[in-house]
Amino acid sequence: MDRGEAISKLIQASPILTAIATELSFTKAAERLGVDQSAVSHRVKALEDALGHTLFDRTTRALRLTEIGETLCHAAIDNMASWDTALDKVERSRSTNLIRLSLPSSLAMKWLIPALPNAGAINLKIALDVKEEAVDFQAKAADAAIRFGPGPYPGLHSTHLCHCWIQPVVSGNYPSHQDDHERLMDNLKTPFLADLRGEADKTDFSWGYYFSKINSVKDDFNADYQFDRADLMLQAAISGLGVGLGRTLLIEADIEAGYLKTIGASVRMRSSYWLVCSSSFAESNRFKRLRAWLKSEVQATTVKAE
Repeated sequence: MDRGEAISKLIQASPILTAIATELSFTKAAERLGVDQSAVSHRVKALEDALGHTLFDRTTRALRLTEIGETLCHAAIDNMASWDTALDKVERSRSTNLIRLSLPSSLAMKWLIPALPNAGAINLKIALDVKEEAVDFQAKAADAAIRFGPGPYPGLHSTHLCHCWIQPVVSGNYPSHQDDHERLMDNLKTPFLADLRGEADKTDFSWGYYFSKINSVKDDFNADYQFDRADLMLQAAISGLGVGLGRTLLIEADIEAGYLKTIGASVRMRSSYWLVCSSSFAESNRFKRLRAWLKSEVQATTVKAE
């Protein structure tokens, strides 16, 4: 039997070899495949005869793979896994515009999820992968991601979506007189709310950065309430717990609805929002449609806030 014929027989036998290697039993492998045990035994015997090698040691009470059997079964398992991965890609491609987009939870809750009906209106299908960590594109964890940071990102196709500003905000129920607002910021008894992640990372989303830019000295400043997500911090502000620190795309809708109001000056950040992906996905029509839609949503949000 030549090499091509041997490979063909092994490919055909891959499901059986995979099942036997997994179950270490002809009987259980047959049950897994939905066939008679005799059919599995006959197929294995025919394969062994064709290859001229014994694949399974049947002399012990427990089935054991021979060295050659182990090599070929591992190849069969890898072969089945490759087909499974390929079929996953085929299934995803059937969803014409489906794009797996990763982004932080606060941005998803406060901005993108409310905008998804607009994407549906143009037949742009987006599956959200909400996480704080940077996505691993090599592992195919997502097609694209929105990142908040200094950017651009080496090794990734990076599209700048918009500059960011930070802005103190309070509940819409606070008195609207400007003097009251200024006193609120200067009053040492005023409760301040902070996003822990913003205070810890290097994105400038912190009270320390804000105060440094408005030339305000707050010795030993510590926020009275701290949260591990910006949207939770902003919800606390809406509830009247104190002064929160908002940023672009996270506060515009709540300000327009009257749930929040701004106090004090706004400060431009060094960090921005970026759309990132692999260089190969950047060439696709799906990416180009996503990029155009996101830019239009960003513009609609920021223009409305001006």
